[in-house]
Amino acid sequence: MRKILYLLLMLVLSCNIAFAEDITITSSVDRTEVEFGDRIQLTLQIKRPLTSQGNTRTLNNGGFSFSFNSFNMMGGMDDIDFNIENIPDFDILGRSTSQQSRSINGKGESVKQITLSIVPQKIGELIIPAFSIKDKDGQEHTSQAIKIKVNEVAKDPDEEGQASTSSSSNEDDEDSNAQLAVSNTQRGKDNSFNSFNLMLGFGLGLVLVVLIIMFVAYMAGNSARRVADKSSEQAVEDAVIVKEEKKAENVQPAKPVAEAIDFDTATAKLKAQYKEVSSEFYKKYFEIFKKACCNNQNISMDMTYTELLNKCKDIAGTSNIREAADRLADEIELVMYANRMPQRQLTAINSDIREILNSL
Repeated sequence: MRKILYLLLMLVLSCNIAFAEDITITSSVDRTEVEFGDRIQLTLQIKRPLTSQGNTRTLNNGGFSFSFNSFNMMGGMDDIDFNIENIPDFDILGRSTSQQSRSINGKGESVKQITLSIVPQKIGELIIPAFSIKDKDGQEHTSQAIKIKVNEVAKDPDEEGQASTSSSSNEDDEDSNAQLAVSNTQRGKDNSFNSFNLMLGFGLGLVLVVLIIMFVAYMAGNSARRVADKSSEQAVEDAVIVKEEKKAENVQPAKPVAEAIDFDTATAKLKAQYKEVSSEFYKKYFEIFKKACCNNQNISMDMTYTELLNKCKDIAGTSNIREAADRLADEIELVMYANRMPQRQLTAINSDIREILNSL
């Protein structure tokens, strides 16, 4: 009877070990409500029990012997390939991966953690979808979906305070104006007639002064023509010519200088204005890129996009910047000159722009 009990006990232990392998995947975020342009930390965690292997040992008890394995916890995530290229309605700005093996209450497990830094592409209720992986037996394991609420960028409190102060001041002005309206009406009637007479007298006096000046000029001209000789006339003509030549000198306009801007802040405000990306969005997006390049003194706003990108290549002098500038030139030509949408996603274009701006 005791032998049978030992056999059953060892059979139960072996079954627990066989079915203990189970993969779990969970997803979490650092916050579920953000403003447009804020970053979200998305963490995906995959847990997998470690497999058991070891050497055979023999248990002797009262003349009864039974062979079993001395277990060592081994295994990991080498056979699980899990990579996220894109997430709908979100841009992926950065990622990191870590992996460790640990033992909890005598049970070993391997843990793989993927952390993504993501930014929402639009305002409203967005969904981070569920993520799935398959184990070596073809069984699918899925995480939970997460709802994210994206709000518009809050207004500056200083601006709201100024608006409130201005509104209060306007109300006070309206009260004062209402009190003065009655007295001003009567005063206006009295002054209107006086103003008309004053303007009429001023106009007549101005006409009289002009006539006197014209008469004096005419008389002076006649006297000069009678007295002046040819040499004096020639001198006067030369003086007039010199004076006119000085007026004809061209003044070269100064090159336009763009104010220094922060690319991240400007693009965040632009995304808040456009709920969906369009060709008009990309035109303003590339204009912000041009202004950000002008933070370098060797680049100015009067350059064309081709001249600007060639200047960026000369400044950086690396193959990575040249390749990024060539890719960006194709996208700018589609948007600015063909009025079409770019061929690549905003995430890829933004990566090339950041690389170029960092090189400046």
